[in-house]
Amino acid sequence: MKKLFLLAVAGMMAGALSASAQFPPMGGMPMGQMPEGMEMPKILTPEEKTAEMAQKYGLTDEQQTALLALNQKYDGKLEFRMNQDEGERPDIRKMSDEERQAYFNKMMDQMGDMQAKQAEIEKNQKAYEEELKNIFDKKQLRKYRTDQRRAEAERQAAMQRGMGGFPGGGFPGGGMPGGGFPGGGFPGGF
Repeated sequence: MKKLFLLAVAGMMAGALSASAQFPPMGGMPMGQMPEGMEMPKILTPEEKTAEMAQKYGLTDEQQTALLALNQKYDGKLEFRMNQDEGERPDIRKMSDEERQAYFNKMMDQMGDMQAKQAEIEKNQKAYEEELKNIFDKKQLRKYRTDQRRAEAERQAAMQRGMGGFPGGGFPGGGMPGGGFPGGGFPGGF
């Protein structure tokens, strides 16, 4: 099963690379630029996050104190934080076969790390919300959950707008439902 997954990922990367040689990434956007209507979210300190939530949900002083402790406990555990030391992405078309293979191996390792990190973030988000139930009243919690769903829908819509270029979005078969080819995915069944 793992070999099949790795084969599928390698196929997707190869397809994306062949498409990127012909088409600019993300519908013509330069690498590292966010899709239209989407910006990198500012990472708030626990104090800033608490103050923002206190104002938005009308928290009492007691609730604010408990929320600050919760936000400090989960600081850095609820979102991805981009690694700023990666620098520019290399042009793989100019790499030797050995360099390209090493680069792909590194990318595969990073994808595995990202999947593990995503699972950890989802677990932490559920735990955070469970603890939030002990701080917020029912009305505040309902508004918080509505705001979270709305923010997620906006992120998804911005990602969809930013993935233009092919029917289905992104590169051919580029991970969007339906892919970029008729019937979805890559030709040949990937």
